[in-house]
Amino acid sequence: MRLRARFTVWFALTAVVPIAAAAFGTREVVSESYIEEYARRQESAASLGRQVLSRVSESLAHRVQSMSEPTSYYMGGFLIELEKDHGRLEQPVLARLIDQGRTLKDALELDLMLVADAESVVLFAPHYRPAQHEVDRRWTELAERSKGQPVFARERIIRGDQIRTELVVESARRATRGPYKVTVAGGQVIDRESLAALQQDRAVAARIVDPNRAVLVALAGDWSAPALGPIIRLPLAGADGAPVATLEMSVSQAELETVLRQVTRLSAGLGAAALFITVLLGLWVSTRMTRDLDELVVGAQAASRGDLDHQVPMRTRDEIGAVAEAFNTMMNDLRESKEKLVIAERVAAWQEIARRLAHEIKNPLTPIQMSVETLRKTRASHHPKFDEIFEESTHMVLEEAARLKRIVSEFAEFARLPKPEKRRMDLNEVVNGAVSLYQGSMSIERDLAGNLPHIEADRDQLSQVLLNLLENARDALPKGNAGADARIRVETRVVRPGRSLALVVEDSGPGVASEAREQIFTPYYTTKHESGGTGLGLAIVHRIVTDHGGRIVVTDSALGGARFVIELPIAGSGGELGASLRG
Repeated sequence: MRLRARFTVWFALTAVVPIAAAAFGTREVVSESYIEEYARRQESAASLGRQVLSRVSESLAHRVQSMSEPTSYYMGGFLIELEKDHGRLEQPVLARLIDQGRTLKDALELDLMLVADAESVVLFAPHYRPAQHEVDRRWTELAERSKGQPVFARERIIRGDQIRTELVVESARRATRGPYKVTVAGGQVIDRESLAALQQDRAVAARIVDPNRAVLVALAGDWSAPALGPIIRLPLAGADGAPVATLEMSVSQAELETVLRQVTRLSAGLGAAALFITVLLGLWVSTRMTRDLDELVVGAQAASRGDLDHQVPMRTRDEIGAVAEAFNTMMNDLRESKEKLVIAERVAAWQEIARRLAHEIKNPLTPIQMSVETLRKTRASHHPKFDEIFEESTHMVLEEAARLKRIVSEFAEFARLPKPEKRRMDLNEVVNGAVSLYQGSMSIERDLAGNLPHIEADRDQLSQVLLNLLENARDALPKGNAGADARIRVETRVVRPGRSLALVVEDSGPGVASEAREQIFTPYYTTKHESGGTGLGLAIVHRIVTDHGGRIVVTDSALGGARFVIELPIAGSGGELGASLRG
């Protein structure tokens, strides 16, 4: 029997079979035991959820009951005033009772409090003042139907200067004195603080969702974690018995997976020990064989360190010698491949730098060319404002030449885009400066919002973005089409007051196909192969916008073509806007 066959038999019989059997048996026993424990933890988590909901509901019901007792200070006074005024409260009396109610609401730590008269007219609702003096019969119906039992609901509540729809547990009761009746209701918002007990066990993830599975309250845990187990659902019933929301809980299976990993490592350790014994037997059988194997191990370690010049000595012509020869051949091939790869990587790196540099130089050359063409046209036509146009055009040429020098310098030193040098500026001035370069060559519509807040940006890079988009828009229009249908429009406006502005460039060209929009900002992706497009223009635009803390998307334009929307943060707004712009 050959050496390879002998080693296969020894390892199979001495190590693989018993280790596999032991590992499988141990894993099954431990897994079954822990699965039972996991089931108990799930039931415990469900029980805890029910207890927490019960405590919150009972606490709220108790507070509403104490508030609604006819003998209580507040409600007793309310009923007495009604009796005095024969069911009609004068405004000064009502104002005093409302002030007392606000104090009582804070004392009872209620987020919702409401008092309605016998005709269901809301007399007092500090949680949502627009409801006051309105007829709302559902509170009277809730009090009559539930008899003070708490239910869950979605209620509109004023918090600060905002009106929010919150998930609350609420209770309503009737208070009576003689012929006079009022309805008293109270509620508490269900949030992380009210259900803090569910956050004690880090292995339990808990949240509250509405019937459409939208998350209302994120209580504990990471629901994106892959180790979460089955979901426990506890419905939160409303007044009609249907679930208003659902408390979802899940116990992490990470501990079970950890135990299984530990068992696997233990099995691997046992396997290593068995393999070590097998190696000792191999040493006992043939010292020479072991010596040759050690040489192969040293060679493999050298290969892992990257020492591709290492050669394994060949002492025999058997299987070990054949392996050594194959190993030496492999090392030589790897060394040659590595040298070729290094050369290829260097060539590719220089090619990429050259492509980026050429593309960056191309953009400033366009306005320089246009300025010179404008000068020649105005001079040939003896334009009366030639001096003014000459001054403006030469200034632009010098400015673009300086930008060319800066781009070349930055690429030569770093082989990447220049870092933006941000200064406070008016976005409309940048737009007017860029659009003026096209004066006389094409018509560009401008819809610029007045009194725009300033932004902080690099004027050169922002001009580069706008010129790139305008060039793309011009390229998208049919050649020689000067009709009313050939349109390019630039727009500025406030997107979110105090936070961001938008710069919009759109055209009446063919637009961007929906399947290309996901890749249009990817480097080297281009749809202009015939015209020599490099696929770097929009990638550079995306990079500049991102470096300025903004975001850019492409959509369909009302003009019929493409619509590029750039959102930039207002100076002093703080922070970036994110990675994607919706709508």
